[in-house]
Amino acid sequence: MGRQLAVSAVRTRTEGGTERSVADRARTQVVASEPNLALASANVWTHTLILTGELNRRSAHTLEAEIEHLCEEGVTGITVDLRGLTHIDWTGVAVIAFRSSLCKRRGYDFALIPGSPAIQRAFEQAGVGDALPFHGNDVADPLLEAHHG
Repeated sequence: MGRQLAVSAVRTRTEGGTERSVADRARTQVVASEPNLALASANVWTHTLILTGELNRRSAHTLEAEIEHLCEEGVTGITVDLRGLTHIDWTGVAVIAFRSSLCKRRGYDFALIPGSPAIQRAFEQAGVGDALPFHGNDVADPLLEAHHG
């Protein structure tokens, strides 16, 4: 029996929230130095879920429940980091594809950080690899790097 799914989180809130990433602070300082710039939407809350272990029919409900909980709390964006997954089955792929679509319909930003070649192959074999919002592995977020360092 393989290791079950573990979900870690990196929360980032701006303006009015208590948590921010170093990258957001740096960007805010640059914007603040420009005298006539104003942010269009200052209430942004993004959340990164870092998945480790196996995402399969036994563990997929954990991911679904966490995403639903975040949406109920009022996040504006969710990123799912797949780099720590050791295995994903068709149920895991289906949950990610469904939640991506649902978040988009509800107006939330949703992004995926690709996993290993074997994990990515599962999305390709399911025919959803090109339809999902995958971002490159070159994510320059210090909070993410601290978890994967």
